[in-house]
Amino acid sequence: MTRPRTARPAAAIGAAALALATGAAGCHRGPSAPPPPPVVTAPADGTVGPPRLVVLIVIDQLPRWGFEARRGQYRDGLARLLRDGTLLTAAYPYATTFTAPGHAALGTGAPPAVTGVVANVWYRRALGGERLAEADDDAPILAIGDRAPTGATGASARALRVPGIADALRAATGGRGRSVAIAGKPRAACFVLGRSDVALWYEPALVGFTSSRAFMPALPPWAVALDRDHPLTAALTDVWTLDDPAAMARATGLADDAAGEAGDYGATIGFPHALAATADPARALRGSPVLDRAEVDAALAAVAGEHLGADDVPDLLAVSFSAHDYVGHAWGQESWEMLDLERRLDRELGRLLTGLDRAVGAGRYAVVLTSDHGATRMVERGHAPGARRLAPSELAAVAEAAAVGVLGAAPPSRWIAAVSSGMVYLGSAWQARSAADRAAARAAIVAALAAVPQVARVIDLDALPADCAPLPDLDARACRTRVAGESGELLIVPTEGSLIVGGATGTAHDAPSLDTALVPLILVTPDRRPLVTAADPPVSILRVAPTLAALLGVPAPAAATAAPLVSATAAPTSTPPATAPAR
Repeated sequence: MTRPRTARPAAAIGAAALALATGAAGCHRGPSAPPPPPVVTAPADGTVGPPRLVVLIVIDQLPRWGFEARRGQYRDGLARLLRDGTLLTAAYPYATTFTAPGHAALGTGAPPAVTGVVANVWYRRALGGERLAEADDDAPILAIGDRAPTGATGASARALRVPGIADALRAATGGRGRSVAIAGKPRAACFVLGRSDVALWYEPALVGFTSSRAFMPALPPWAVALDRDHPLTAALTDVWTLDDPAAMARATGLADDAAGEAGDYGATIGFPHALAATADPARALRGSPVLDRAEVDAALAAVAGEHLGADDVPDLLAVSFSAHDYVGHAWGQESWEMLDLERRLDRELGRLLTGLDRAVGAGRYAVVLTSDHGATRMVERGHAPGARRLAPSELAAVAEAAAVGVLGAAPPSRWIAAVSSGMVYLGSAWQARSAADRAAARAAIVAALAAVPQVARVIDLDALPADCAPLPDLDARACRTRVAGESGELLIVPTEGSLIVGGATGTAHDAPSLDTALVPLILVTPDRRPLVTAADPPVSILRVAPTLAALLGVPAPAAATAAPLVSATAAPTSTPPATAPAR
């Protein structure tokens, strides 16, 4: 499709940067005074770019602590980005550090309280059960050729209440600036840019990359060709092996089958990992290097197929590498699997950058790399006294017993509807009791949960004020998580090293600690000159969306209030080159 191009206004710079109170160690400790917000300035000439393409790379579940432990292993793409760019630490300023709200924050510059995306999955009162953030029955999954998406849940960005950077680009360019999101999960692709022009993700039911009718009526020809030329069905017999187990042992200080690890979908705990031997090879593929390789194939196909970066009106590409998260959950950040996966991802990122050099031109694109959340260290390796995995069902039982102790039995249902994503949802029978009864029962529930040794605090979300800014750090992050009608009434905060998870193995990122909140942020401008940082404290992750907008030369998304990390680029020319390809 041919899309005429016109000039765009320069980026609108957000309000003052968000000051982050990071604390000293664990979030259950007392609040500390917030450090001054860092200031990152552009090079001496005051500008960067303009790039033809802005690329957002998200490595799912990459905590700053894990990144620092492995960065000496990088030799290719990650090494290049570190060499050419500026490395910062970014902090998520809200409590529910999950994939869906993380990607929504990256794309919009706003926390869950504004985006409406509370968690990956949360309890929906109207449905009487949990539901995925991206689930949308009105957005069925698209078939790939003659392969029907049997059993796949429809997906879209319907839960997102505010526009994102893709919406800002579309509005500022009249649709001439294109946006594409590639991911290994639907929730990442749906939310990372707002409502992007093209969103493509790996769907196990199809063993390939697809989308939904929320984004397009059918897959574009290049996506169909991608499936034909790089069929993932052929990878279901892949075996993930190691070249040098002894080097892995030296680098990690662990055995291959260390305590707490469990293979994804029945994969073996130790190497080798054969996809065909798992309970569900198509799903187990997501927790293997195959997915990273496939995402780079998809990203390069999108650059060619959508003609991204082909003329002087910048386009936007987001690639969210999801295998990192699946491997982290099953084997932990400290494992052999994570180190080997990240080494391979380093090479795949090198392949992506080389492909962009050829397709767009070295120095004609900008890159922002970060993560959607961190991770809790494996309980068996975290060295936090008394830390353990808390099952949601265990916490729900404690809360229910406390409520029954005050209110008696709850006919015809339970007083506690669910403990979902670390939040306590009160049941429908609750409102039938008097205000005094509800207050007494609520106090009893808070006290009973707080008495669990691995629970640091229970925060009453309804009791927090409307203005989050003056609150101490943890309360402010809880406040920015609260969404009327969607979040629970109470937020459970585990002690340092503990987590709320349904299994007896693996790890997660539900606890609002520094381990889950702090992530690396690498910014590479087209001229590849490092930026100058004026302070060392973490920057708010909410500055990413305004930074993407500044690089693109368009206004920041409407809900973004933080300042960008770079100056706005010059607006592109209003007349497209005579040789501009059809879009």
